[in-house]
Amino acid sequence: MKSDFTIAKEELNRIGIIKICSDFYIEPKQRGSIFFTKSPSTPDKTFSLALYSSSNTFTDFANANHSGDVIAFVSYIKGINNWQALKDLQAFYGLINVRELDKQEARRRIQLQQQEEQKKAKRQQEFKAALFGEIDRLKRWENIYNVIMKKQIYAPFTNEWCYCIKEQQQINLKLDILCAVDSRTYIRMKPNPLMGLSSDRPQWLLDTLAILAEHGSFKATKAELEEIIAQRDFELTRMSGIDRRSNIEW
Repeated sequence: MKSDFTIAKEELNRIGIIKICSDFYIEPKQRGSIFFTKSPSTPDKTFSLALYSSSNTFTDFANANHSGDVIAFVSYIKGINNWQALKDLQAFYGLINVRELDKQEARRRIQLQQQEEQKKAKRQQEFKAALFGEIDRLKRWENIYNVIMKKQIYAPFTNEWCYCIKEQQQINLKLDILCAVDSRTYIRMKPNPLMGLSSDRPQWLLDTLAILAEHGSFKATKAELEEIIAQRDFELTRMSGIDRRSNIEW
């Protein structure tokens, strides 16, 4: 309940006690920097209830200097308690209470989480599409060079023949990386939580991303690369079964 008053007062102070007086009571009259209105407690011929716009407070000089804030002002002029005055102000100005604020915050967090999950899913799809596309492209070139070598289109040890051999080797190396078939390079692609073994997957991701970036089919962001590198470094130094969960889900 206390937080309801705190949040409401911040919003009501922005509205201002002068406007609240006009909306809930009568139009106040300005005298210098102070506004005055009729006291609800006495048959006031001269307005004696002062409104201070700078502090959003009031003082009724006709009633033993009774004073208070914006909520107490509405409570005073309407003859109701502060809680009812708060509810009336919230209803009139469309203010939200703490429970509604909490609901809005919960909805906002859920929306942000959903957006983040959608973003991750989209990046995952983009990565997989680029990975499979690059594998298909390299396999097509592998077949082309295999045909060239098989049909001996170029004489052995000529510049063209050497170029094709070199390209074949590069393609085979890249395919071994992309398909993670090189058991010497990626001995542990999946961690074993029971044995506490590390995973080579972060290193595979970095090697794969380098190949994809070289062809321009996929480029990781700086934040993504930093996350993968941090995970790789952790895996390299891990001595127990404690797992570090990565935000990269490719």
